[in-house]
Amino acid sequence: MHNHNNMKRLLLTIALVFVAVTAFSQNKLLRPRIEIAELENDVTVDAIEMEVFYMDDESPRMYYLSLGHIGIGTDIVQVDFDPVFELFVPLGGTIQEAIAKMEEIKTWFKEERLTEHELSGFFSLAYPGGDPVSIKVTSRRLLASKILEFSLPTGTDGIVRATHIGKAEFGSLLSSVKIYKRLHPKQQ
Repeated sequence: MHNHNNMKRLLLTIALVFVAVTAFSQNKLLRPRIEIAELENDVTVDAIEMEVFYMDDESPRMYYLSLGHIGIGTDIVQVDFDPVFELFVPLGGTIQEAIAKMEEIKTWFKEERLTEHELSGFFSLAYPGGDPVSIKVTSRRLLASKILEFSLPTGTDGIVRATHIGKAEFGSLLSSVKIYKRLHPKQQ
């Protein structure tokens, strides 16, 4: 009888391990995200963490701009609200298309205050996916700084879910992507 219970426990343990390994291996959070440029700025109150990357398991390949986690608040004051989900903007299927899209976005810093553009993107966990969302990009001025606000649509309550990036930070991220392209000339 003692042997029979040990055998049941062993089979149950093997079955549980199999289920756990299967679930773990199919977990979409483990998809390979290949970073090509990153911007981290912990000096300011609203720490910026943005990157340009591609998903190694996508065919055809697509480059993305991660705008990091978004805050919630007003047009001026944002409080970190969602430390898990990220805002993603598709940049194109080649590194050259990604650079061209970033160059286009960079020109928006020069536009009149409160000029708006719209992009399609994703607001999701760890990697781009799910249903596309509309991202409103608004040119803003803060003292002598030019910034772009990337915001998600909200209700009519005046609450804004957004993240901001300055012209210098965006330019630095774009320069890093161009350097990556020079270092990897054969990569599409």
